[in-house]
Amino acid sequence: MVSRKSRRARWKRAERELASRIHGRRIPLLGREGSDIDSPVFFPEAKSREEIGRYLWDDYFAQILAGMEEAGETVRIPCVILHRPGMRYDDALVCFRIGDYDELIALILREYGV
Repeated sequence: MVSRKSRRARWKRAERELASRIHGRRIPLLGREGSDIDSPVFFPEAKSREEIGRYLWDDYFAQILAGMEEAGETVRIPCVILHRPGMRYDDALVCFRIGDYDELIALILREYGV
């Protein structure tokens, strides 16, 4: 059985690594108001769990949207970064709403003149 201290160290390490992948920084629990990671583009909720399943929308996105509302956030894109312990961080998944995806892709295409 994995100790509570070990699990806590693992998710902190995962949050730091995932933050670096999206050019952000992990926000410590003390002083955290909403997002797990401070990112210039996204409003992410990072999760490193064995089981994701039904919690994706009901818990994770609800948590992000509530945090965004609380913080008065209207610019950054809400997303969930999913990572399984033992998985390479390059293989973690980033999930966000299709409407936000459409806006992001349109912005990129405009930037490249497509």
